[in-house]
Amino acid sequence: MTDYDDLFAETAPDESVFADKQALDPLQPPDTIRGRDEHQRQIAGMLNGVTEGYLPPTVTIHGPPGTGKTVTTRRVCQEFAARHDSVAVEYVNLKECRSIFSAAREIHLELTGETVEAYEGVDGAFTGIWEALADYPEWTVLILDEIDQIKQDANYDPSDFLYRLLRGEGKLKRDIQLSAWLISNELVEVDLRLDSRVESAMSDEAVFFGPYGHTELLTILSPRLERAFVEGACPEDVVKNGVSRAAHHWGDIRKTLTLFRHAGELANERGLDAVTVECLTESMELTEKDTTSEKLLSLPAQHFLVLLAAASLRDQRTGELAQPVTSGQLHDAYTQIASTDTQVGERARREILTDLETMGLINTWIDSRGSEGRVKQIETTFDPEWVSDVREQFIEETPGLSTEP
Repeated sequence: MTDYDDLFAETAPDESVFADKQALDPLQPPDTIRGRDEHQRQIAGMLNGVTEGYLPPTVTIHGPPGTGKTVTTRRVCQEFAARHDSVAVEYVNLKECRSIFSAAREIHLELTGETVEAYEGVDGAFTGIWEALADYPEWTVLILDEIDQIKQDANYDPSDFLYRLLRGEGKLKRDIQLSAWLISNELVEVDLRLDSRVESAMSDEAVFFGPYGHTELLTILSPRLERAFVEGACPEDVVKNGVSRAAHHWGDIRKTLTLFRHAGELANERGLDAVTVECLTESMELTEKDTTSEKLLSLPAQHFLVLLAAASLRDQRTGELAQPVTSGQLHDAYTQIASTDTQVGERARREILTDLETMGLINTWIDSRGSEGRVKQIETTFDPEWVSDVREQFIEETPGLSTEP
């Protein structure tokens, strides 16, 4: 019989710098929203329009990841609805939606608790959405998170989807008062390439969440660090150093929480009784890799394949990944990686490169090579090995996708 006490004693440190490591979980909602007072006032001001019989058709909430967009928007909207019987709030995360139909199905599921079958299509999903909303209170705030994840597919495009959501016949016939709050890491109009009819149907209401500064990060982080670490295990100079680095590099609270968690784990591994600046330094790259990998795994399939092509060419002499690569080299690598029946054309690849650059995953520039003409160069903004590291996981999590070895 295994002596589990002995087994676990061998793998667990005698002393831990952590008192409650869960306090550093970036997905754990905070007890109190800190550092976003002005944003809360903006959102509350728009919601107060209900008292005058108006809510904007759309509100765009945009800004970099980890800046409090979702938690602030949900909290303020839900607290407002709790005080006003005429208002309902629904939240739908579209992160896993790879098509317009899957987005409509996800909204339908949230509102009705029932799944739309594939044969019913988007029409069936919207029929169910309008029928459900007809029984809701007078006003409904529909928060659509990660709206920038939906892309044009073979049957529908984002403009058609949003137009139906804003001006759908079923919605107008039932006089449904729906306010769509669109949360995105990018400007919705630019990222989704919306057409003029949708832009005219949208309101101009927008709230921008910029990166957190040093003071804001420290305000948010301090109570969580106090809970997370035993007394004296995360010294003041270490906190200041870590917050300063996080504000300079990211302005992202999720990355900052992850940084201190990694640093604490490293201190435990080394048998230290407190986190050191050296622990933070070594944890920076690990944190960057974790958060970048998460972003890579959330990419649409073709975006990932193009990025993989840009990060797969090796130097024949050294065996190291070559960076940067030319557009011609990327084309050759892409045609070898992507299966023939799933490949997209050159124009689509150019648009994908623009998307990847907007996301901050690559940099591109034009080199003039004299008689050879002008050549486009592409380079990842992170260690290109990280793309290969998540390749197998991406394939496993993307039905129907396969790549050549």
